[in-house]
Amino acid sequence: MKLSRLGFAFTMLLAAGNASAGFRAADMVIIPAAAYIVGQNSSDWRTDVEITNVDTVAVDVEVVLLPSGFTSNALWFNNIANHLGGRTADGFGHINDKLKDIAPGATVTIDDIVKTTWGEGFTSGVKGALLIFAFEANSFTQTAPPGGRPKKIVVNSRTYNLGKNAEDEDTTYGQQVPGIPWYDYIDPHQQSRGFDHMVFTGIREDASYRTAIGLVNISDRLTSIQVGMKLTAPDGTVLKDLTILMLPLAHTQYDNAVLSFFGLPLDPPVVGAKLTVSVLGWQSAADAPVPALIAYVSRIDNNTNDPVFIEGAWEKELSWECVYNGECNAATGIPMRPGTVRPLSPPTP
Repeated sequence: MKLSRLGFAFTMLLAAGNASAGFRAADMVIIPAAAYIVGQNSSDWRTDVEITNVDTVAVDVEVVLLPSGFTSNALWFNNIANHLGGRTADGFGHINDKLKDIAPGATVTIDDIVKTTWGEGFTSGVKGALLIFAFEANSFTQTAPPGGRPKKIVVNSRTYNLGKNAEDEDTTYGQQVPGIPWYDYIDPHQQSRGFDHMVFTGIREDASYRTAIGLVNISDRLTSIQVGMKLTAPDGTVLKDLTILMLPLAHTQYDNAVLSFFGLPLDPPVVGAKLTVSVLGWQSAADAPVPALIAYVSRIDNNTNDPVFIEGAWEKELSWECVYNGECNAATGIPMRPGTVRPLSPPTP
């Protein structure tokens, strides 16, 4: 097994997807948090997904659930019978006709996608991440290896709590969770450009609010990553600095994270804290490992179970000339992720 360790301390935090919020189109998009599960305070979480074809030809889509837990999802990912697609002939175990022949410019919506697709296999509910691959319509089995000709989509989702009002009418309190393009991952190889970590502000846990922190290892199928998470008080004091190991394709979410993960008492309450997430190292059996991490934070109102999605931020400013005009050099600014490698390809039949 190959082992690599970065020999320097990380002092900044990388927030998933905020470095270039205008750039969302990709052939692989990650919804970092999706659910069909009963949570705290009798909350009942569900997820709707919208997929828009922004390419010039019709596309098909494959959706892979990475269930939450502390184990590897590599075997689950490799078994195409677990995945959702548009064509039975492609070998997918779950089929939704909406996911085939999506016309250029068209949008498809799948309500309560986790329950309607995987609910029978998880009788007590499940939460996790969704990996969404797009390829030219009816091309999945026409390439070697199978997987199709990649095409671009934009994805959005809404995760919400089902409830009732005083008149016994159905209500929802929800948060928009953006689809993050594969190239927007936390990358330990990009320390010099500031893409090796992310920061999340507004961390709060007290009688009124709780905070959930989530991580998705989207590295290649053979790579585990060491993740550093540092919580800092508003005055700059480091409250806790911890490291965890994430196995290949694992999804982990810490509910009541200040108390349950960081182990901090809530007297005094934690309000306005900053979270820094970084990849400190990796271990892999792959010939060319691609360590990659997506992180997210959600703050939930304890009284209403109303969630707010907190998107992370890079702590380096990007040059307008570099990002939007392509003039990337030492004089004009930071290149947009030079040398970034896509970590995953669609699983094959």
